Amino acid sequence: MTISEEQLKQLVLKILKRLEEEGKREKKLLYMVCTSAWDERYYGFLEEIQKTGEYRVCPVIPDEWQVEGREACFRSFSSCEGMRYYSQGIPEDLEDAVTVFPVIATEVAVKTALCIHDTFETTWLAACFRAGSRILFLQSGLAPFSGKEQPAYQEQILSYYRKLLEYGIEIGSYKSLSHSDSVKSVIAKEKPSACVARGKRLITASNVEEHTSDGVLLLKEGDIITDLAKDRARLLNIVLQ
Repeated sequence: MTISEEQLKQLVLKILKRLEEEGKREKKLLYMVCTSAWDERYYGFLEEIQKTGEYRVCPVIPDEWQVEGREACFRSFSSCEGMRYYSQGIPEDLEDAVTVFPVIATEVAVKTALCIHDTFETTWLAACFRAGSRILFLQSGLAPFSGKEQPAYQEQILSYYRKLLEYGIEIGSYKSLSHSDSVKSVIAKEKPSACVARGKRLITASNVEEHTSDGVLLLKEGDIITDLAKDRARLLNIVLQ
């Protein structure tokens, strides 16, 4: 049986379409939740995640960004699949998705730690907790201290981040996403304190000595160390590596 050039063309297109659909099914869905304030770090995250080719990204954006033209900017990334607005509410597929906050306001972190869910962002996070889905806060997106705060205030804020780690929220770089799904199941079986110990340490002036061995503090990827902790380490002649 002979096949015409047009039939061959249609057959090839059909095969390519099927391969494309299968590729999409294999990629995990990632919700990138954007806060009401625009930040260039959203672009930076999309550029990095697009290089991996492992995720289908769905930006979750405030409705007003559509008018401002932000939506069109996101669609220029091939990794972006669709767009979701705040007004559309919380999706039902969070259990099978990953949620990433490239930028996280201190207010959102504190309210989440205190289980106060009165904003879109905190309501989304509460839904993630109920679904048992994976959540990542980019460490580069955390609001830094000015250095003028009282130590007691800093320690209180840091205690909220420790609580988030106990809730299972990951704080790290986009590279943390390359961890296998089995990590999630292992963490779910561990005690909260063990979760913090597995590469997600929050090192402050009050506990810097606890993480030191023979005068050396080995920092792992994802660790958070405060400026006060660094100052105390220098005072105690502790070497950071």
